[in-house]
Amino acid sequence: MHKIRLLERLSALEDPGLTDGAPPDRQLRESVVQHLRRLLNTRAGSVPIDPGYGMPDMSNIAGSFALGTTEFLSEALIRQVSRYEPRLTDPRIEVEKENRDVITLRFALSGYVASGRGEAKKEPLAMTLRINATGQVFIEARNDR
Repeated sequence: MHKIRLLERLSALEDPGLTDGAPPDRQLRESVVQHLRRLLNTRAGSVPIDPGYGMPDMSNIAGSFALGTTEFLSEALIRQVSRYEPRLTDPRIEVEKENRDVITLRFALSGYVASGRGEAKKEPLAMTLRINATGQVFIEARNDR
């Protein structure tokens, strides 16, 4: 349980039912995904203690899904994840093609998290990121394991 964020640990102390029955590996994975949701939906410059925390303004990307935009977003995503989520090691991102929704970008983010069984053991973690036309990021963890 030492791998989850401080506020999650405090919440679990106040309400043990939040984590009852969940194995530590699952708690860690959910903690990483929740933190990435916060990180990627925070706009850069809006956190006074660290102006670099968060993503650039993506609210005007609806009409500009050109190759340069996806490369820029891929680099920004990797930069933020690498810097602010150290529990996800060796992060990789790929642009996913989707024909259903023209004004949504999809990315596959993957990496490794240390399992609760020891620091040397790494478990893969994969998720799908969707960025809509307003710049909101939705994250769905994949169950590839």
